[in-house]
Amino acid sequence: MFDFFRKNNKLFTGLLMLLVIPAFVLGGVELYNRSATGGVASVNGRAITQQEWDEAHRQRVQQIRDAQPDMDTSVLDSAYAKYQTLQQLVDEHTLMEWIIKHKLFVSDQRVQQALLEIPQIAALRGENGQIDTQAYTELLRSNGQTPQTFEAAVRGQLSEQQFIQTIGVASGWQPAVLTEQVVKPLLQQREVQVAMFPAQDYVAKVQPTEAALQAWYQQQAATRYSVPEKVDIEYLVLDPEAVLKRHPHTEKDLLTWYEEKAGNYGTPETRRARHILIMADEKADAATHAAAKQKAEELLKEAKANPERFAELAQKHSQDPGSAAKGGDLGFFDRQTMAKPFTDATFALHAGEISGVVQTRFGYHIIRLDDIKPANVPSLQKIRQQVESDFVQERLKQHFASDARLLGEELEKDRTTLKKVAEKMGLPLQTAKGLTAAAQQLPPEQAILTHANVKRALFAAQTLSSKQASDPITVSPNDLVVLRVTEHVPAHTTPYETIKAQVSADYVQSKAAELAQEAGKAQLQQWLQNPASASFAAPVLVSRVKPGAYSQAVVDAAMRADVSKLPALEGADLGPQGYAIVRVLKEAAEAEDVAAALRAQYAPAVQQSIAQAQVQAYLSSIKPLLNVKINVPKPEMPADLAQ
Repeated sequence: MFDFFRKNNKLFTGLLMLLVIPAFVLGGVELYNRSATGGVASVNGRAITQQEWDEAHRQRVQQIRDAQPDMDTSVLDSAYAKYQTLQQLVDEHTLMEWIIKHKLFVSDQRVQQALLEIPQIAALRGENGQIDTQAYTELLRSNGQTPQTFEAAVRGQLSEQQFIQTIGVASGWQPAVLTEQVVKPLLQQREVQVAMFPAQDYVAKVQPTEAALQAWYQQQAATRYSVPEKVDIEYLVLDPEAVLKRHPHTEKDLLTWYEEKAGNYGTPETRRARHILIMADEKADAATHAAAKQKAEELLKEAKANPERFAELAQKHSQDPGSAAKGGDLGFFDRQTMAKPFTDATFALHAGEISGVVQTRFGYHIIRLDDIKPANVPSLQKIRQQVESDFVQERLKQHFASDARLLGEELEKDRTTLKKVAEKMGLPLQTAKGLTAAAQQLPPEQAILTHANVKRALFAAQTLSSKQASDPITVSPNDLVVLRVTEHVPAHTTPYETIKAQVSADYVQSKAAELAQEAGKAQLQQWLQNPASASFAAPVLVSRVKPGAYSQAVVDAAMRADVSKLPALEGADLGPQGYAIVRVLKEAAEAEDVAAALRAQYAPAVQQSIAQAQVQAYLSSIKPLLNVKINVPKPEMPADLAQ
């Protein structure tokens, strides 16, 4: 859930493995600062922007693709799926706003505990058990964070997790009872006998005529014998792998880049200083400034005459409310912390030296430098993995746009083939056959072709009629596809003469199944009237988790039979396979080891369902109090999801 964690997944993998968190989390408490107007939704007056929504959905889709590479994720491009992401974001913001409003934060001790659960941070502990603060700062800085922002994010995530867990267990229901209700139907075991009426036994009784076959074909043509629209294509993919292959780098390139960026991976030089401030607002009149400066110059003479009394002078005369009581001590700071004139003066001093009078927008300062901590930059070998990752990402940013532009330019030269473009750009020319507009399973290497944007381009009228290359199709910010239809087969019905043998086989199988079902139903009625005449196979035990050799339809029939009067007879329609009659002789207890295993298996899911229901109920109750609004109309559920 935390944007923070999503952006720093390499460092925080250890934490994420230890903490169970939802798919999307808001930024840390101190990082949580949103505009109060506009947006696709708002919570407590704070907006959720279109950009945030788009990014959250992009990451959601990417997470699913990473987890299930073979899955057709085109359904996630629907307006309905995107709206679900928005609803999730609203829920997350609602929880965080409530936590902030009521100060429901975890303790400092819990934050520190969570930090030590991160292997990378735990490894920084010395022999005394304490974290090396400098190494800790370097580690975070290499990931673009400071201890303050990182710990704020951890606190926010832990606070939300704690809150959700508290809501989820605040239930008077008994999970064991609910678990039993879920498991009990699965544990039902019955001793049954089965009489089968397989369709295959009735095949010989079906003697189709030509007229019957043609009539059957006409009835079934639209469903059984229709062929969907299909295309064969050639295509090119411009993705990070292709871009980096086009622009290889050497070890020297990496080293040069690291030397230029080394400051980003270490701790910068910091200095500890004291100061005496005589305040004078930059908008004050000349007389005020003159008086302030004169006083500062007098204090400067006194400080230089008695440097050991600098702290005493600061306590007595400094007008800085934050440092005066501490003898003017500002602690350690880098070049980015203070006003520029103050920084320039401080970093020009040697330890123990006192500056002249330094003017900033706050007034006039006298500065004494107390200590210097040199910059500390880790070696390339120590942080090579991180450096390489950053280097590659920067090269990708540098070259992807230009490669995409070149791709477009080459397409404009000749759209009748992709071969020339492939050769010019060094991209592999790929092919795919038999693609349809409907969802279909493709090899992992062709999964990009299932994207909604690609599907739309595939069957666009211009693409089909011209047989020319498409414009570059955006699949993600760093993935482009260009395709050309090489063969197009419109949707059609296969002619009867072409598939007569198949039609005959289908007809015979269907009619044989009907005969088997008729025979089975008739036999069932006869045995119901005269149970003594029934003839069954040997008795067996069946349950929903142990069906044995029988189909689900047979087991379902056994379980729905009325056992108030045994034996009980029940029919089972097996569809194309025929029919079965089930006789239930008695109920039997499931083996206790099976029962215990099922309870253990389903108990967490039941508990999770209870917790989720409690959280959703709580969210519903607090949303009116936080004036939650979604400014986007809810779309209709797609037909393929509603079925």
